[in-house]
Amino acid sequence: MLFISTQTGLKAVQRRKLVDEVLDQLMALIQSGQYEPGAKLPAEPELMRLLAVGRSTVREAVKILMHAGFLEVRQGDGTYIKKSSAGLEAVKATLIPPNLEQVLEVRRMLECEAVGLAAIRRTEADLHRMRSLLDQRNEYLDTGRYAEYVASDIAFHIAIVESCHNDVFTAMYSVIAEGLRELLSQLILDTQSYEDNTVYHEAIYTAIEAQNGDAAKHYTLQNIDAVTSRRGIQS
Repeated sequence: MLFISTQTGLKAVQRRKLVDEVLDQLMALIQSGQYEPGAKLPAEPELMRLLAVGRSTVREAVKILMHAGFLEVRQGDGTYIKKSSAGLEAVKATLIPPNLEQVLEVRRMLECEAVGLAAIRRTEADLHRMRSLLDQRNEYLDTGRYAEYVASDIAFHIAIVESCHNDVFTAMYSVIAEGLRELLSQLILDTQSYEDNTVYHEAIYTAIEAQNGDAAKHYTLQNIDAVTSRRGIQS
């Protein structure tokens, strides 16, 4: 079994959100090409020592890298590199799932229809659920709890679909939810230039609350287009 040496060049974190710096360093390690898929990361206590951060920060970084498809956590065994590549362009290529364009195409169709129906059918309980998830999403982003941020972001969109009160629609949307988790997790890895779309999410919620389906669809398209343009994907 191949182990990653504890002499990796990792250094104590001193700036920005701690989890951002840890993500940068771990991604640099993966991108270096020095370690092949299947290499085992140092144990959690050793990563804490090398990076001079707490357990929660290490776990948060590992969790988001796992959701993005770069690491694999084997219960009771350790954490292993799942994807590895030498060269930044090659790494960027691995960040885009083969069917991403199809996922985004279906997302565009489903979410635009969903917000239109939600604006008509939402109840006060639906609005309360959406507002709660949106507040959680924003809090998790501000505090660097990125795995929870991604989960609550997706849960917010699922709550919109559920407010259509159509079980078939909800089941259809759940099919792409996992792909969205991987995509959002990958976007966050670009910690230097990641731009959050909170403004669009707030606008979508406000439009649904006001029962303005046209505005809700408008901001939904802006939100999706912002993601596709950031990834260099034709929308």
